[in-house]
Amino acid sequence: MAGVTAEPAAEEGSRNPFSSRDYRAWLTASVVTALGVGIQIVAVPLFIRDRVEPDERAAAIAGALMIQELPGVLLTVFGGVLADRMEARLILVRATAVAAVVASVYLVLAAASVTILWPVFLLSAVIGAAGAFENPARQGVLPRIVTRPQLQNAVIIGNVGFLAASDFIGPALGGLVAGFAGLTAAFSLETALLAAGALLFLLLRGYQPLAEEEHTSIGGDLAEGFRYVLRSRAILGLLLLSAMLGIFFGGPITVTMLLIVEDVLQLGDHWVGILFATFGAGMIISSGLMTLRPLPRRGLMVALSPVLAAPPLILFGLSETAWLTVVALLAIGPAAAIFMNLSLALLQENTPQPVMGRVMGIYSLMFAASMPVGIAQTGLLATLWGAQFSIVASAIAGGIVGILLLVWSPVRKLA
Repeated sequence: MAGVTAEPAAEEGSRNPFSSRDYRAWLTASVVTALGVGIQIVAVPLFIRDRVEPDERAAAIAGALMIQELPGVLLTVFGGVLADRMEARLILVRATAVAAVVASVYLVLAAASVTILWPVFLLSAVIGAAGAFENPARQGVLPRIVTRPQLQNAVIIGNVGFLAASDFIGPALGGLVAGFAGLTAAFSLETALLAAGALLFLLLRGYQPLAEEEHTSIGGDLAEGFRYVLRSRAILGLLLLSAMLGIFFGGPITVTMLLIVEDVLQLGDHWVGILFATFGAGMIISSGLMTLRPLPRRGLMVALSPVLAAPPLILFGLSETAWLTVVALLAIGPAAAIFMNLSLALLQENTPQPVMGRVMGIYSLMFAASMPVGIAQTGLLATLWGAQFSIVASAIAGGIVGILLLVWSPVRKLA
């Protein structure tokens, strides 16, 4: 397990990333961790729902989610600096272990039938802080463990695995366990999975940071990362698109799923997991198809993705039947898969490794900074005019902004 400094040298050959032992280790640890994250997506809103009045649910869920995102806004760029300075394995193990501890606290609160709500907001902040350090390290190390021809498929398969676990299997499992065995059982399973994920990240070899020159100060490294991003209009365009996605799409879906199930569809708790799983399934199927052959004009596809996501999101907001809601969530999947997979692949292919962690940190920052905005505006609109109105309004605004970015952004010119 000695430190590794060399990057994969081959530029030709198979596009199959599974030929890399470290990729297999990275993917396994990521998927197990994501299963725990997926259970949390369902379990925490249910925990909140049982402790507030019905007319306070939207605000309470939005508040917890927003507090979880805020540490990312404050810390994720520092997480990127750390990823360029430290061995990625150490960051991943420690951050995942912190998430396991948080899940164990939820387990105790649920088992003891604690009715106070304030611990949720503290725990949400801790989870957000751990993610701020984990995400840049997990994404930034990927180009070190596969060759360049393997990178796009490595990103796609990694996203498929993570999304399958976090948005499909994990939420479905969390909803079923919570619905039939209770929240204590759901949090127990989440704790076990996150602890296992921390141990599995130890299998990843220790990739030492690469640097073109000696690091000066954290502030100096951070400033250099921002200067690099501002010098590249294509990189900047990708980052702006990621911010828009959180405001108009990610936030509305996350906040309103439970409200749609209970207030509009009038279905049981397990349907929260089923619908999250349906959304994940659309992304997973689309992502799998994207690995079959090299894709042309990837930049144009990324730039179009917010425009393509708007109509099915409007349908999701207008639907009042389970089957139509399922169709709408499945239809959002292809646009989400295009953005999540190709934007990250294009960023990693066009960023030098010595600043990779910082660029990944800024990428995470843009999404993290946008999510509280999306969550807050959705929570406000849902409280004032209902969940359906908030979804439709967000989708229309997102489609309009997407068209403007499509015209302006140089992302569409990337190959």
